[in-house]
Amino acid sequence: MQTISIKEIKHKSVLSITGGNGKIIRKIDLIIGNKYIVNPLNPNKLKNRDRKVILVSIENDKIYVKVKYLDTSRPGKVEISDLDTIV
Repeated sequence: MQTISIKEIKHKSVLSITGGNGKIIRKIDLIIGNKYIVNPLNPNKLKNRDRKVILVSIENDKIYVKVKYLDTSRPGKVEISDLDTIV
């Protein structure tokens, strides 16, 4: 079971995803206007995997984020836990 937490710090949000054993699986800074990659933790979830996006806004429910896909310039919604930093 994964636990997702978001902390608001000044102009950014910090997303932490913790696994069932208490270890942090993913921790990223979410900043509006920054580029991210869609990289779901579930290996079977293939929709939009490896697409690069720009973060537009974080929804009030903090489950989804609004993004703009860089390859098509179209808007979309992605689960917040699917975002990852571009390496």
